[in-house]
Order: sequence, then C-alpha cells, then structure tokens
Amino acid sequence: MDSAVDRFVNGILLLAPGPDAVLHLHSAAGAERAGTLTPELPDALAEAARTGRSQRACLRDLDGGERELWVFPAPGLPGQALAVETGLEQSILAPAVENLVNQIAHDVRNHAFTIGLQAEMGSRRAGETSELKGYFDAVLRHVDALKHYLEQLLLFGRVPNLSPARLDPVLLVRDLLHRYQFTRPADAPPLSVRLEAEPHPGTVWWDGRAVTAALAAVLDNAVRSADPPPHVTIRVARRGDRVAVEVRDDGGGIGSEVLARLAVPMAVRRAGGAGLGLAIARKMVSAHGGRLTIESLDTGTVVRLDMPTEAGAA
Repeated sequence: MDSAVDRFVNGILLLAPGPDAVLHLHSAAGAERAGTLTPELPDALAEAARTGRSQRACLRDLDGGERELWVFPAPGLPGQALAVETGLEQSILAPAVENLVNQIAHDVRNHAFTIGLQAEMGSRRAGETSELKGYFDAVLRHVDALKHYLEQLLLFGRVPNLSPARLDPVLLVRDLLHRYQFTRPADAPPLSVRLEAEPHPGTVWWDGRAVTAALAAVLDNAVRSADPPPHVTIRVARRGDRVAVEVRDDGGGIGSEVLARLAVPMAVRRAGGAGLGLAIARKMVSAHGGRLTIESLDTGTVVRLDMPTEAGAA
C-alpha cells in the first residue's frame, strides 16, 4: 500500500481501492493484526467512493477469522474511502462523547430549572391577565420538552449504575407495553403490538429501569418505522443462561446507508427526537453484559437484545 494511505490508527483506515491491498488493523488498545481483504472489500471501497454512500464488507485475518467493516467515502479525497471496523467506534469515541454530553446536559439542566421556576412564578403573578399568563405557560411547555430531551442526554452520558433485582422478563415487557399504550396521544393511529413468550422463561437478575429504558427506545423506533404504524411483535426467549428480547416490525426495513450510521449517536434523528434511542439501548444492554443487534430484512427490521440472566455475567 502507498505510504500516504498506510497511515491509520485504531482500526480507521484510508484505502485506495485495489485488488492487491493488504493492511494491518490496529485495535483500540493498540494491538496490531495483519489481514487481507476479502474479494468484495475493494469493490465496496470503489462503490463507496463512486456513490458517496456507505457499504458493508469484511476483512479476513491471517488466522482465517473475519471482521465486519463499514466502508465510507473519504471526504475531500476522490477515489478513496474509509473502512471502519464495526463496533470499534464505541470503544474509541464513546467515552469522550458521553462525558461531553453529560457535562453539557448537567449545565443546561441547571439553567432549565431556573427558567422553569421563574416562568411558574410569572404565571402565578399574571393572575387574571390571560394574555400574559399564556406567554408564561408557553415557556413552561417548552421547558418541559427541554427537560425530556435532557433526560435522554443524561441517560446517554452517564455511566450506568445498575441495581439488579429478580425480575420476570415477560412481566417487564408487558408492563412496558401497557405504559407505552397509555401514554400515546389520543389522536395517534391505532397500534398493533403482540407479545410472544415461551411458557416458562424463568426469572432474570436485571436492572428493571435500565432494561425498560432500552426496550422503550427500541419499541418507539419500531412504531415510528412506517406510517401508519406497522405491526410490532416482541418475543422473549430463553436459551440456557441467556434471555433474548426481540422487537420485530413489518415496516419498510432500513437502507444500508442509514444502517451504517445507526452506530453513531445523533447521526440519524427524527423530527423532535434526540437521535440517542439506540445508543442508550446499546449502552444499557452492554452494561448487563449483553449485546444489541439490528437486522434489516425485506419484511421489516429486527432488533435483538441478548443478555445473560444475571447482569454482568460473561
């Protein structure tokens, strides 16, 4: 490889498409592993550079193992592309980004509290002056929306502090569905959600609030994946010492260019959303020693939360 192209660290590489490329993949810890490109990777690099859209490919280690990569066009470098090992961005960027988000959210929350307090006092003192009171009430509504947004930021920015307890995973999901249905606006389109579970999945040792936050984010994404809301199925299944909670919708699926960006917090956002739902879900699942995976099919999207029955177990 060209020396100018060979300069990379932490699994982020700049490659010129070519059939004979060989590379050395650096891990976040600094370890280096040599590897060769699978046949489709040069094509993926060329396609990414040509179309400006991300592509999926693999790197084959010299020991025969494969690592999944996302290939992106390289900004400002025509004909070249970036190949990023899937999941590596979490170990490199996540701690710094989370700390920054946490600090900003704390500072803004203090300001939001002061603004809300002053607006409440103004609303009371406005008395019968309906026009003036309406202005203060409008401020309070915006402050409430800001507080909800800050809650999402803090969930993403804080280090999870789990308090595991003995839970029934099926009851946990059922309670979430009841609350979700109850909080939907009265004029929202009808929603069809079905819960499927094995007869006796047993109990788990999880942090109920953390897992509920993760599932709520995934469920909300599933419901909003198509208009009108698609049919959603939540399945709870136990396999040995692990329990998987699978959320499946029959929406239109996720395009490859969007799927690649889902790993990056706030890269994919809906109107009025923080773009942190999946990042929060992944964080809560990882804190339990589990894994969150996303699979896009022609028939919809499947998000799977796979966790040990005891939080933190390997």
